[in-house]
Parts: sequence; structure tokens; C-alpha cells
Amino acid sequence: MDEKEVEEKTWKSCCFLIDPIPAKYFINVFILFTLIILSGAMLVIDKDCNSQRNWSSLLTLCLGIILPQPKLR
Repeated sequence: MDEKEVEEKTWKSCCFLIDPIPAKYFINVFILFTLIILSGAMLVIDKDCNSQRNWSSLLTLCLGIILPQPKLR
């Protein structure tokens, strides 16, 4: 690859260069795990039935995104 292609495939800041693909991956993982921890904590803390339904739906959505789809052999 020449220098122009490398520049197009990196994000520049005043302090560093970063590849956008792993950066997006780690940001997504961080947000998902934060939502999972928040949902689990709120299921324990908040005793209201409607709130429990909302937090469990958010937890199920996040787990569905992370867990792989089952496959038949």
C-alpha cells in the first residue's frame, strides 16, 4: 500500500493514528457490556414491574447481539 491508502484507512488525532475498524469494535463492545451491567443492576435495584420489564428487554437485546446464532450441522 502506498502512503495515500494508509492515510485514508486511519483516523488521525493530534497525538496518535488509529485504525477505525478495531476502534469501532472496541467501542461497540464497551457500550454493550456497560448496558448489560446497567440492566442487571437495575433489575436488582428497581422493584417496579414496568421498569423490570424494560430493563429485562434491554438486557435480552444486548445478549442477543453478543451471543452467536445457533447453527444446525
